[in-house]
Amino acid sequence: MIPKEVKGRDINWHTPFGPVIMETQISDELHKILLERADQLRNGTHPNPNINTETNDYRTRLAGCLSEEYSYRGAFTEEEDAFVEAELTFLAAHYTMAAHKASKVKKNAVRDANQIIMQKPLWVNYMKSGEWNPSHSHTGKISCVTYLRVPKEIDEENQKGTHTSKSNTPSAGRIEWSFGNVGMPYSSGGYIRTPVEKSIFFFPAALSHMVYPFQADTERVSMSVNFDDRLDLEQALKQDGERGKKEKL
Repeated sequence: MIPKEVKGRDINWHTPFGPVIMETQISDELHKILLERADQLRNGTHPNPNINTETNDYRTRLAGCLSEEYSYRGAFTEEEDAFVEAELTFLAAHYTMAAHKASKVKKNAVRDANQIIMQKPLWVNYMKSGEWNPSHSHTGKISCVTYLRVPKEIDEENQKGTHTSKSNTPSAGRIEWSFGNVGMPYSSGGYIRTPVEKSIFFFPAALSHMVYPFQADTERVSMSVNFDDRLDLEQALKQDGERGKKEKL
């Protein structure tokens, strides 16, 4: 049985295909830290003048066709950094434990929820009209995306009376995960969700996903980060060390 809440937060489990997707909410405090530090970085008002749009530009590391994507490297105080990592890692661990129960397949999964580590840095996306994220996947074992600012004008494009609504799949500004053969009879190869402010999705890092563009003259802000398995990383380091010793012989 998959738990429906964690620390008072509702959880929605989406299983449109093999991989499990978890949807819940971030705390008000985490939302405030992530949005405030991102806006400071972007506006040149961060307390540390070395944290700015030039030094933290992250576009070359990401797949998105966006004009503004920044890493949070150095953006948090020590206390904030600990809080951010603790809350997100806690949710990732909960996702891992529940996904293990929901799926019989453990191959390539995080083996122990207590061994989850965050891949820093986190990054923030400022998505504007006409921008998009093509189909891509992430590194690590688990990924997440949370939405820090979601103007209502974006999803209004999908509502009745707009040109987008005439599509059989209204998708302006929405995120879609894909898995397997999309055209396979009696199966679902794609799954679309509408972002809501403070919502957060956890999913396998290797699961392909994309974000559709919107036309409204506004912008949406989201944050993403990946998680890995400490045991796997330690094993890889050990193997690299052993390989290095052999090469010296």
